Amino acid sequence: MKKILMLIFVTLIASPISAFAAGHENKVQAYLEAEVSKWIGSKELIDAVAQQNINHLGITEDEIDRLDQRWRKERNLGGGKLVSSVMGNDLSSWLRGIKAASGGVITEIFVMDNVGLNVGQTNGTGDFMQGDEAKWQKTYLIGPGVFFIDGVEEDGGVMVSQASITINRDNGYRLGAATIGINVEALK
Repeated sequence: MKKILMLIFVTLIASPISAFAAGHENKVQAYLEAEVSKWIGSKELIDAVAQQNINHLGITEDEIDRLDQRWRKERNLGGGKLVSSVMGNDLSSWLRGIKAASGGVITEIFVMDNVGLNVGQTNGTGDFMQGDEAKWQKTYLIGPGVFFIDGVEEDGGVMVSQASITINRDNGYRLGAATIGINVEALK
């Protein structure tokens, strides 16, 4: 009897995720095409990513690792110079405005450069280097206009799917990628 009750409990807990996981991609893609496409190629975004690419020209793996470790340490301490430089920059402020204007659909946005380092963000990521994750690898490395929609996960009581998209110039030159957390329950 305990096994049956446990199975029912696990099924009930997993049901909301399963329900959203089956078919959320079309709704997320439609949102990307209708809403995110309005700002993903904006001058503010393109200029910020392009400038960071210039600033990090020739960056080594060791330097990337040091930045990532520094970011993690600062996050654990509640802030620091590196975290503040990203969270307080013009792009992050602009992204927070986009998130606020989404009416609760967007839960987070973070933008990465051509090696996967954070350029700007709304909420603060756990690490500085995203280049070793699917959100960057399945977009930036593939080509311009590519997007990757991840599965649905519960995040603080909200059902969220991370949608990532390549950031590129009008001519198709790839600059970086952006990840947008989408509240799938808020999609129509």
